[in-house]
Amino acid sequence: APGSQQASYSDLLQIFFQLLVPHLTKPVGNGLVNTALKASMSSEESVREATEAMVALNMTAAEVFRHYEIHACTDITGFGLIGHCLEMAEGSRVTLQLFSNRVPFITDAEDYAEMGLIPAGTYRNRDHAKGKVLADGIGDSRMDLMYDPQTSGGLLAAVPETEAPDILRELRGRLKTKCGLIGTVLPEAEHRIIVT
Repeated sequence: APGSQQASYSDLLQIFFQLLVPHLTKPVGNGLVNTALKASMSSEESVREATEAMVALNMTAAEVFRHYEIHACTDITGFGLIGHCLEMAEGSRVTLQLFSNRVPFITDAEDYAEMGLIPAGTYRNRDHAKGKVLADGIGDSRMDLMYDPQTSGGLLAAVPETEAPDILRELRGRLKTKCGLIGTVLPEAEHRIIVT
């Protein structure tokens, strides 16, 4: 009709994705732990936790997700959490806000980052995301964890906000690894990822 405005596909996609929240099914930091282990500076607890996370199959989390409405899902690999969040945000034309205090990390991994025990892949991941990530006030060691390349990382899934608490409760009941509801989806902005 004359004078009426039609929403573009991009507008509808942004509205739809704003109703979603990202879940992460395993802690990040195994690249940092492996680097600390090579330097004989890792704790037994961090090695145990990293090993448990790496050998845990994503099948259990996938089985939980099958009972819910999942709109996007990927496994976290060598591109790190930020790299995969960036891929999801760019593909969906949205911005992801990540709450750094909700991202599950392997014990002592942030300490290893502070000590400079950082894998080379972390720097490549940081360079790849340059200009696309806003992380004002977030320390370098915390961001190193978010860029840390993962071996057999967890699943990152965008789920409806209304189902998020039930999914998290079920994941925590069935997984042996740390998991968390790590952020929210915002309308497309200058930066694809905002870390708070």
